[in-house]
This record gives sequence, C-alpha cells and structure tokens, in this order.
Amino acid sequence: MRSRQPFSLALQNTSDAGPHAWGCEGGAAAAAAMAPVQLESSQLVPAGGGPASAPAPPAPGAVTAAASPGYRLSTLIDFLLHRTYAELTVLADLLPRKTDMERKIEIVQFASRTRQLFVRLLALVKWANNAGKVEKCAMISSFLDQQAILFVDTADRLASLARDALVHARLPSFAIPYAIDVLTTGSYPRLPTCIRDKIIPPDPITKSEKQTTLHQLNQILRHRLVTTDLPPQLANLTVANGRVKFRVEGEFEATLTVMGDDPDIPWRLLKLEILVEDKETGDGRALVHSMQINFIHQLVQSRLFADEKPLQDMYNCLHSFCLALQLEVLHSQTLMLIRERWGDLVQVERYHAGKCLSLSVWNQQVLGRKTGTASVHKVTIKIDETDVSKPLQISHEPPLPACDSKLMERAMKIDHLSIEKLLIDSVHARSHQKLQELKAILKSYNINDNSFIETALPTLVIPILEPCGRSECLHVFVDLHSGMFQLMLYGVDQLTLDDIEKSVNDDMRRIIPWLQQLKFWLGQQRCKQSIKHLPTVSNETLQLANYASHPVGSLSKHKLFIKLTRLPQYYIVVEMFDVPGNPTELEYKYYFLSVSYAEGDDNPATALLLQQFKPNIEELVLDTKSGKQMKSGVKRKLSGDPCSVEPKKPKRSGEMCAFNKVLAHIVAMCDTNMPFIGLRMELSNMDIPHQGVQVEGDGFSHAIRLLKIPPCKGVNEETQKALDRSLLDCTFRLQGRNNRTWVAELVFANCPLNSTSSREQGPTRHVYLTYENQLSEPVGGRKVVETFLNDWNSIARLYECVLEFARSLPDIPNHLNLFSEVRIYNYRKLILCYGTTKGSSISIQWNFILQKFHISLGTVGPNSGCSNCHNTILHQLQEMFNKTPNVMQLLQVLFDTQAPLNAINKLPTVPMLGLTQRTNTAYQCFSILPQSPTHIRLAFRNMYCIDIYCRSRGVVAIRDGAYSLFDNSKIVEGFYPAPGLKTFLNMFVDSNQDARRRSVNEDDNPPSPIGGDMMDSLISQLQPQQPLQQPQQQPFAKQAGASGAYPLTSPPTSYHNTVTPSPSMMHTQSPGNLHAASSPSGALRAPSPASFGPTPSPSSLGITMGQTANFASPHGTIDPSSPYTMMSPSQRAGNWPGSPQVSGPSPAARMPGMSPANPSLHSPVPDASHSPRAGTSSQAMPTSMPPPRKLPQRSWAASIPTILTHSALNILLLPSPTPGLVPGLAGSYLCSPLERFLGSVIMRRHLQRIIQQETLQLINSNEPGVIMFKTEALKCRVALNPKTNQTLQLKVTPENTGQWKSEELQVLEKFFETRVAGPPFKANTLIAFTKLLGAPTHILRDCVHIMKLELFPDQASQLKWNVQFCLTIPPSAPPIAPPGTPAVVLKSKMLFFLQLTQKTTVPQEAVSIIVPIIYDMASGTTQQADIPRQQNSSVAAPMMVSNILKRFAELNSPRAGECTIFAAVRDLMVNLTLPPGGRP
Repeated sequence: MRSRQPFSLALQNTSDAGPHAWGCEGGAAAAAAMAPVQLESSQLVPAGGGPASAPAPPAPGAVTAAASPGYRLSTLIDFLLHRTYAELTVLADLLPRKTDMERKIEIVQFASRTRQLFVRLLALVKWANNAGKVEKCAMISSFLDQQAILFVDTADRLASLARDALVHARLPSFAIPYAIDVLTTGSYPRLPTCIRDKIIPPDPITKSEKQTTLHQLNQILRHRLVTTDLPPQLANLTVANGRVKFRVEGEFEATLTVMGDDPDIPWRLLKLEILVEDKETGDGRALVHSMQINFIHQLVQSRLFADEKPLQDMYNCLHSFCLALQLEVLHSQTLMLIRERWGDLVQVERYHAGKCLSLSVWNQQVLGRKTGTASVHKVTIKIDETDVSKPLQISHEPPLPACDSKLMERAMKIDHLSIEKLLIDSVHARSHQKLQELKAILKSYNINDNSFIETALPTLVIPILEPCGRSECLHVFVDLHSGMFQLMLYGVDQLTLDDIEKSVNDDMRRIIPWLQQLKFWLGQQRCKQSIKHLPTVSNETLQLANYASHPVGSLSKHKLFIKLTRLPQYYIVVEMFDVPGNPTELEYKYYFLSVSYAEGDDNPATALLLQQFKPNIEELVLDTKSGKQMKSGVKRKLSGDPCSVEPKKPKRSGEMCAFNKVLAHIVAMCDTNMPFIGLRMELSNMDIPHQGVQVEGDGFSHAIRLLKIPPCKGVNEETQKALDRSLLDCTFRLQGRNNRTWVAELVFANCPLNSTSSREQGPTRHVYLTYENQLSEPVGGRKVVETFLNDWNSIARLYECVLEFARSLPDIPNHLNLFSEVRIYNYRKLILCYGTTKGSSISIQWNFILQKFHISLGTVGPNSGCSNCHNTILHQLQEMFNKTPNVMQLLQVLFDTQAPLNAINKLPTVPMLGLTQRTNTAYQCFSILPQSPTHIRLAFRNMYCIDIYCRSRGVVAIRDGAYSLFDNSKIVEGFYPAPGLKTFLNMFVDSNQDARRRSVNEDDNPPSPIGGDMMDSLISQLQPQQPLQQPQQQPFAKQAGASGAYPLTSPPTSYHNTVTPSPSMMHTQSPGNLHAASSPSGALRAPSPASFGPTPSPSSLGITMGQTANFASPHGTIDPSSPYTMMSPSQRAGNWPGSPQVSGPSPAARMPGMSPANPSLHSPVPDASHSPRAGTSSQAMPTSMPPPRKLPQRSWAASIPTILTHSALNILLLPSPTPGLVPGLAGSYLCSPLERFLGSVIMRRHLQRIIQQETLQLINSNEPGVIMFKTEALKCRVALNPKTNQTLQLKVTPENTGQWKSEELQVLEKFFETRVAGPPFKANTLIAFTKLLGAPTHILRDCVHIMKLELFPDQASQLKWNVQFCLTIPPSAPPIAPPGTPAVVLKSKMLFFLQLTQKTTVPQEAVSIIVPIIYDMASGTTQQADIPRQQNSSVAAPMMVSNILKRFAELNSPRAGECTIFAAVRDLMVNLTLPPGGRP
C-alpha cells in the first residue's frame, strides 16, 4: 500500500534532488524513476485559506520550496483549542485579584475574541467541504504540473552530470589491501575515522572532571561578583554548582551563571522565582502565572545582555515588579476583609495601582456615633518614589503615640504582607493609648490603684474589692474593630454591662461611680459564695410586715439576708459599709434575725429579734478550742477583711482570697446549734427531762440525752417499769448530708428474747430511730418529739407481748419449740420463723396510726420465692392477735392451720367457662372464704359450701356450710346442701378415731337429757384419763361483768377450775356437751334447733379440767390432752352405748365447741380466755382409709362436723386420678376427690332438672340420692358410686332385652361415667347425652359403637384415626353455635360432631379435625353437614371427608330399619388420608 504524504513533504522531496540535473537526457529517466503521490482533499488545506492549486512552473534553477505549503485541518483545530485553553488558564489565575468590573470586561473580551476565531474556522470547514469538482480538478492539475516539473528537472540534472562531472571521471585503482583484509580476517578495519566521529557520540566526561569544571566555574562567578558593581539588596547570595543565587526575602529569587571565563560574556539567567505570597487570600496558589514569569525572564535576560550595570538593572526591574505586586495583594486582602469580616469598620480611601493604598479605621460616624467632630484614623501604604529600592512605606494619621516601642515597630512594618495584621497592630497601639488614659483617671481617684494593662490583648484589669481574685476584677477591653470600650465581669448580667459600656464610652470619668456600685455587688457575691456549700438561701431584700417600724429597716441599704433552710424562721443579716480612705475595701457587720410566719403562704413574715454578733466572735471561738488546733507562736490576723495579705496584682483562680470565713463560721454555727436548741425547747415544753446540748467527739458533733421518757398509755405499770429498767441510754443526734435527719439511739440491756440473728447476740441492744424533717418544717420541731414518743409507745406495746411470750417460753410444748424460732427482735419488730424448715416468717409490730398490731407474712431461705400459705387468713390472724396479743397462742394457730392451708391452697380457683348452660358466663371452681383463723369456708361454683375448722393435734372438722350454725333446719342464703357429704367425708376418717363408732340408729334417735348424777359419773370416769399436770400459770383476767353463763354473742373469756355448775343450767345439758361421742362425727356437732338455750362452759359444769386447760386456744376441744381443753372421742365412758336411757348425744348439743356460746364455729374472733400453756401429746396421722359406713340420709346430717386428720384432708383436697377407673378411660382433667364429689352432686342436680325439661319420664325412687328415668327403650338409674362417692354411675336396663347386647350397655354406662358425668362437670354434656338416650334404638346403638371406639381405641388397630364423640361444640368446630353449646340435635334429622385425631408414631403434634355429621332419619343417609367454614380455615380436609361420605352413601344404599352412622364413620376412619404436611 502506498504511503499518503502531505503536500509539504512532497515539496521537500523534490527539493532534495538539487539544481544540477536539468538535462534532457536524464529527464525521462528521472521522471520514470519517481513514484506518483496520491493526494486527498480531506488531508490538505492551503495556508492562505484556499484550496491547494498547482502553482506556475518555476523558472529553471528556481527553488520549488517557495510554493505555498498546506496544513492539516486537525492540526489547525488543535492549535485553536490549545490557544483557547491557554487564555482560559491565564484568566483563571488573574481574574480573582481584579475587581468585579475588570473581571467582566476581561471575560467579554475573551468571549468575543474566541468566538470570532471559531467562526472563521467554521467558515473554512464549510467551504472546504463544499469545493466539490473544482477542488478535485485543481488538485489533478496541480499534480500534473508537478509531475512535469519533476520530469524536466530530472532531465536537466542528468544532462549536467554527463556534461560536467563524468567527463573527467576516473575509476580508482583496485583496493587490494582492503580486499585482503576482508578475505583473510572477514572484517573491514580500514573504514575512514570520519564515519565513526559522525555516528558514534563521544564518551561523557567523568564525575571528577565535572566537579573540577564546576569548581572552576564557581571561582569565575566569585571573581565576576567581586569585580562587578553589586547592589546592597543582593547581598544575600549563594554560589554553588556553577551558579549564583540571589534571594531578596519577600520579593524574588534569581539564579544566574556565565557561559565562559571572559569578562565580556554576559550573565545568563537560569531560573527566576517570585517570592511574593498571599497566605490569606491566595489559596496556596502562585500569584504570577508561568507565562508572566517567562516574559519577565526574557525581559531581565535582555537587560543583562545590554546594560552596563546588569545586576543593578535586574534588581530594579524585579524590585519594582514585586512592590507593585505586594500592593495589589494588600488591596485584594482589604477588599476581602471588608466583604467577609470587618465590613464598614474599614474603608478604602484611595488606591493607585503600583503607587499607594490608603485605609481608614475607627470612623465614628460610620459606627453610628455621628458627633460631627470625630477624628478618622488612617493607614497609608505606599512606594517611596525618591528611593525605589526601599520596601513599602507605612504612615499613620494621626501619628501613633510613643507608648510602646514594640507596638510602634510592629505597626510600621508590612513584611508579613497581611493587611489585617497591619490594621490590628495599628489599632492595638491606639487601644493601648486609650487604656493609659483610663488608668490615669483611676489613679487620680485612688492613689493606691493596682490596675494594670495587659498588652497581649489590650485590656485594663481593675481590682474592685481588695484583695481581689483575677475572676473578680473588672476587665476593660478596647474593641480592635471599632475602638469602643468593652467590659467584662463574671456574674454581672449583660444589661448592666451594656449600661456601663455606654457610660464609659461617652465619658471615661463615669467609671468611678460604677466601680462603687460593683464593689458592694461583689461584696454580696463573696458572701454568697462563702456560704454556698451551706444550707442557706440568700436575698438582697426581705418582705417583712413590720419592716418600717423594726430596727432592721434602719440598716444600710447594702445588706444581705441569709435564710437558714433547715431553720426557716432564722436569718443572718450582713451589713456592708465603705472604709474611709480606701475606696477598694468594705467593712462587714453581722446580725441574727428571727421572724415568725403567719398562717397562709401569701402573708409576709414578721421580724421579731435583731441581735448583732460580737465583732471578735471568731477569736472567741478559737480561744475555746483545744490548744492542739492552734500551735504556739503562730500569729493570725483577724480583721474585717477575709484575706490577710493584699497582693499588688489580683490572685489567680483557685486561691481563696474571696472567702469570708467569719460569715461561713457564723452560718455553720447557727445551722449546727439551732436545731438542738429547738429540740431542747420542745423537750422542755413537753416536760421531758434531758441533759441539754452536749458536745461529742472532740467538739465535732452535738447530742441531747434524755433522762427519762414519759410512760406510755395502754401499757401496764409492770411492763413500763421493766422497759425503763432495761433502757440504758437515749440520745438524739443529727446526721445526713443536709442535717435534716434526727437519729435517736436507744441502748437496751437484758433483752427478754434471744434471737438467731448474729447482730443481736451482745449484752446490749442498740436501736436507732430516724426522723426526716420535711423542707416545710423546722429541724428539731415538735413533730420530731411526738413521732419519737409514738415510736416509744410502739416499742412498749410490743415489749409487753414479748415479756409475756418470754415468760411462757420455758413451758413451751415440744412441737411448738421445733415448729418455730425467734429470728429477729429489735424492739420495734418481732420476726418469727416457723414450719418444718423454718421457711415461713411472721412479723409483728405495733402500728401507732391505726392503734393496733400489724402482722405481715413472708417466706425465707429456700422458700423465699414462694407464697406464705397463711396469707389467706392474714386479716383474721391480725384481728385475733389484736384482741388477744398472745404470741404463744398465735404460734399454736399457725401450727394447727399450716397443713390444712397448704392443702386448701392447692384447690383450683381459676374461673372456667361452659360449666352451665350459660356458656359465656365464667364460674369460679373454688372460692376460699376465711371466716376466722381456724374457720375456712370453701364455696364450690357458688352453689355448695364446705366449712373447715382447724383443730389441735393434727385434725380438722368439716361440715356442710350451707346449714346455719344456729339452726340446722335453716339454709344459708345463696348455698345448697350437698347430699351425701357426710357419707363421703366418713370415707376419709382415720381408723383410730373410728374404732368405736356408734350405731346407725344413734343418728336418728335424739338422746334424752341427763341429770346431775349422770354428769358426776361421767366426770369421775373422765378424770383418771387426764394427762400429767403442768405448772399452772396465771390465767387471763375475766371480762368485767361476765358471769358463769356466757351470752350467745360472746365467747367465754376464761375457764376457772373452781366454778361450780349452776342448778338452773343443768337441765339443759346433755351428755353430748362432754365431747364423749362414740363416732368420728360425734366429736363436733352443730346444734339442733332446740338447743339454743344458754350453755355453760365445761368448767361451769363442774368438769374439773384441772391442769389440762393450761394453754390458750381459739378452737373447740378434742380430747383432754389437747391444748384446746377438749376431750378425745376415744375417752367416752364404756357403759354409755349399753344404756337405753342415754343412747348418745343429741344433735342439739354434741359438744360445747359447736354451741352458740362457742365462738370457734360461728364467730370470726377466736376465744381468748385460755392459759398460754399446752400439753406435749400428739396424735398419729392416719395410715389407711377404712371402708365407708352407710348412714341414713337425713337433711341435716352433713351439718354435723366430721373429724379428719391433716393427711386425710390433704388426700381430700389434693388433685389425684379418679379411683376405680382404668387410666386410659379417665379424662385428662385431674382434680381432687372433693371436687369430684361436689361435681358429681352438681351433675346429678343438673340431670334432675334436665329430665323435667326433656322428653324423658321420671320414675319415683325410694332410694336417697338415686335418680331413675326411662326412655322408649331403656330404663336408667343414676347414682353416686357407692365405693368412692366420686363419680356418677349409670345403670341401664333395656325394655326389650333382645335388641341390646350386654357389652353395648356396659359401653354406654362407662361412657356416661367417664365422658359425660366426669370432670370438668359441664351441664351441657348431660343435655347432649340425654338427647342421645331419647334417640331411636338403632341410632343409639350406632352411637354406642362410636363411643366404644373412643373408649377402646386399641381394639380398632386397622383404623387410621381415633374418634371422639363431641357432646359440646368445640372451639375449632364450624361456627354454627357458640362453643360449649350441646352438640347433639335430634329432630327429623340428627346432627352431631365427631373429632378425628390421626394415629401417628412420630412424636409430633397429631392432626385433628372436627367433622359435623348429619343423619337423615327418613332416607337413612349419613353425610357431612354443610356448614360454612371460617375464612382462614382450610377446605381440603372437609372436602375429602364430604367426598368419602358421599361415595359411601352411593355404594351402600340404606335398608329399612338400619342406621348407617357407624358404618359411614368407620369407612371414613379407614379411607381418610390427608396429604403430607397438610393441616385441616
């Protein structure tokens, strides 16, 4: 491919041939030897702007290079772009330093110039593209002309060569030596050396030669400098490496050399660098453009070539340029300073580029103070025209004062090239002058003036009150921008400072009165700071009702009122005066002021006492202190000044020169002593003897000791004396950060109780009582004393109980000794821990506000996270203890009730839904209703009531609470008697107590009254069985006005062994009153309706309880060895059952504990008349349950209490599996035997009501507790299970025995017992079941088959699902009725629900679905009921169930008299398969 060469290259090729070969002979050969050159229109553009045309043939010998050369269009565009970019770069560097108008002009000129240039280029490009054929023809013509010229020139050159050069041409001789060299050695060593010299470059000089050359050049330069006239400004020079470097700081740096050692050789400028910098507005960029540097370089080099004094001329040229540049930089800084920071505070008066710059500052008219005569301060920067070599000159108008040489020197220099620094130095010097004038005014006012001027920042520091700390001085600044005075003083508000500034700026002499005001203000601030750490409130004024008439109104106007916050009725008044002859000092006087406050917050106080403190109060206090605090020989200056040394200059921060130690001492002394003085006055007013205020701990604390505390009300004299004897000391002290907390320390000896706490083991006990004073109350007021007396009364009340408890501790029964321990007794609270593990606690303390004992329960140790079982009867325990504050009796109650309450607390108390026909109403299963500490009432579903009486020796008495305590023929409103309760409870009676049961007829035949002889015989038989007598303690005093016969509404208060029976009372007594019942139920009996006569106590009947009634108990008695003074049923006389006259006690009066006179059964307040002694015998717990004894059903039989042991009660109330049922048949609801019995009774009651409502026929039955009814095909008998009385059993007898199998009847009976009448005992399940019983026989039999699959799912192993007959609608069923509604509807069609649960061996949640099935009795088809499902439920399982049932109906057409329910359900259980992971 041929190379495409531009036109200029072609011209150059033609010119290389030379003008020697223009002969005709060689023209054709030359033309033939030339290769044609191809040209394109897009490559060439004529230099003149037109197309490339063929020039005219030149004359022979003319140079063809004169032809016009062409340029590439791309090269031309590159040139234009580079030129535009260079101009833009120059503009970017120069424009920021010009004014806005100059920048706009430059930008417009650049845009116009560049636009014109590119318009020309555009015209050229358009013309070149549109040349067309003309351009092509011109190029062809030019090409042909060029070829013709080449041919002619070639011919001419060949002809000239043949005629001139070849005529004398001869061949040289043969080069034989060269040929031999080549043939023999294979090389050509005889090549001419000129070829080597022209092609191979010479070797570079060595490093040593280079160093030598440079050293010689340095010598030449030094010689030249010595022999040349050198300006003094260029004295800073450096000669090195063959160069000399001249440096003028802040202007330029030039590097020169010479090209030889001839003195006439001119200097050569190698490098030029401008050192002028603008560090504030230059942004770190160079101020001079590189093109400008090159221009100056060329200019200086031309001067170096031409002038006689080249170096002087070079300096003058560069120096002039740098000064003009510095002046321009300062002007640009000024403009930026005005624009950004100073604004109108500095103005440009005049600016001549390259000559001068004049600025004005502190122009008062501009600042707003247009007085008309204000002077203008000017700063002028100019170039000295007389001596151009000098730097910029600074002048000030008016001239600067000769105040400080350093300030003057800084204000006259501009070498830093910063206009702002120059202005600051200038105004700094003028500010110093203004402050000197103000200091002279202060000196004229005060000869000893210690003010001084700081030069770093023009500030005049004026001490206000000597001695003065640095932070307390008045600082007067001069604003450098405006020249105005500015003041600063810590703590003064800005408005006051503004007023002072305005006054001083108008007239500097006005500062004197302001300093006087600030001196008193600072004195007040010092006083406030000195007492800042003390509990005070300071004010300059105080509103007093009698201010004008009281002496406090005549005090100086400069005073301070200091209120003691802990003693709001007391003030410290500080009065301040001037010291004559010393304007910077103050004199203080201190006063003590007491005020009284009227009722109401808005009323001002009234001043009472104003007393001045002694001037030498600090000396008096110091003299009273011990000598070790003041060393001998140490002198102390005591004056009115807080500081003893007066420095010339203010102290730095951190020095306590402003601390008023006299005032701080006065305030601290009053704050410390006045509370004790107030407390002492209150004690004296209340006639409480004391020792006054005493100093303790080397004078660091105070205390008040009481000599005797007044006796307490409600405490007997013996207890009061014992408490006074044990009290060793009673001291009041103040403590706490705010000294508002009083601590009364009581020291006791001979504590009556020994606790297990490690803190209570010493011979003395310290009791600390704290009393916090409210902010609104004075410290040490009457309320503190009253509160202390109340606490002392609480201590005495508890001490009385503790004393009695301590006296009875030696005779405490062994079971109580093991049961309880004294954990803490701190005289304010008694904490006892009880239980087998001591895990329960009871706290006893006296509440003075309620005037009664307060009891709180808790748990400790491992049981700390549990609840105390006695919380149920907490209120009853508290009422009992407040009526009879006997700790031993309280422990006995806790011992007797802990096990029963633990069992009772296990009963379910959570409300449940769906128990009755009202499915949305919740009923509480058990409600625990404590009636007294030993009487707990259990309400079951708001229908049945069980009364539990806790007795001693580990037994309880249980009766039907629905019967009235006073008349068992009356029913308590709201409750119903529980039939069969007596029989059920007798199943849990201990066999030891049931050894001698009375006959069945004994309950039916009431006993006849017996006379006194029979009573005597009974007493004689009972006395040998008494336990060993215990030491008799003094019984409680009998209530005033009480007689041998106690009224019905109050219990007997004491049992006296010497009281004889009244003859008038003997005829109302029956043997039952002597607790001699032969059956377990005979121990505690409710009174009969005929027994409401007055009943005497056992002691009134002559029954000498003797030493058996030796322990207080609120319970009825069980046996003679019991601490409750009751006799055991086993101690009945053996000849009573054989006597026909006395066959047994009547229900009217089985025992005194159940008579109306006994409070333990019908009164919430226990009997408090027994002695605090107790026997140590105990009763064994039952180990086996005896077989039940059948009793005749009487309406009031359950009102007679039944005695159960604690273990039997625990079995009765503890949730357990249903006895008599296979675990697989029992439900999942676990409940207690009592709940099962009461639930069965409720279900039997519901069944009786349902039979009356449904289409069932009730059959009369003579058996009590048995319900008999019949349907069309079945006779049914429902009764409690006679073995357990915990389940309802159904006995079914078919009318036609041929239709039923015995197995089917057993399934029906078992389903009723486990699924219908069992837990959770819902009435709607009975309703649904009775509807099933009323169904036709063939339908009922199919339902029984489904029940069998539910009861015995293992017998149908081939089925994939387990079935459950839903008697009530489950929550997940289709929304046809509310959940809990009976799920069986029997009309022309039968609707019921089944729950299918998938059998799986994988331990995961089983899949369950609810299937509503409807059976059409007319057609005999069994299908799924079409009930709309919930929106969020899946429809896959219902669709599959419906399809299976439909397919079964299609394949098995029903026959007459047959039911398809069971067959369809079984087919569904075999064929239903849900997809993997599918949920219904």
